[in-house]
Amino acid sequence: MAVPGEVFEEVAPDDPRAIALFRAHTSAGAAALGLPDPEPATASPTLAPPTGALLLVTVDGEPVAIGGIRDLDRPTAELKSMYVTPAWRGRGIARRVLVRLEELARTHGCAATRLDTLARLEAAVALYESAGYRPVPDYNGSPHADRWYERRL
Repeated sequence: MAVPGEVFEEVAPDDPRAIALFRAHTSAGAAALGLPDPEPATASPTLAPPTGALLLVTVDGEPVAIGGIRDLDRPTAELKSMYVTPAWRGRGIARRVLVRLEELARTHGCAATRLDTLARLEAAVALYESAGYRPVPDYNGSPHADRWYERRL
């Protein structure tokens, strides 16, 4: 069930609200890996239409989550940069972002979605596995991941 006041919108990767959440996401990722906080980051241009999308979730105007998808022009799209601010976790927002990203992939004719993550991000792993994502071999060689998942749509 949606949080009262929750709004999903597709935004450009250079939207300032999305950039702020993306920076929090990369800082949290660096902390999970035991790395220093990275230089200020921005969302990847690969998350822009027509081959990508970046979702921003606000609650009563407050930016609370982002989620991206890219390679919408291929049979398998990749989910990227899913992040919910700590104050808004545990309210089902991440699952709703995941569902919306999968819907975008379907509308673009994608047959599957995939993603990478870290095993130590137990809540994320639990979310993906409960949503039907299954482990697959490393598909991207990311040094910042130790788990790779895919789901047929």
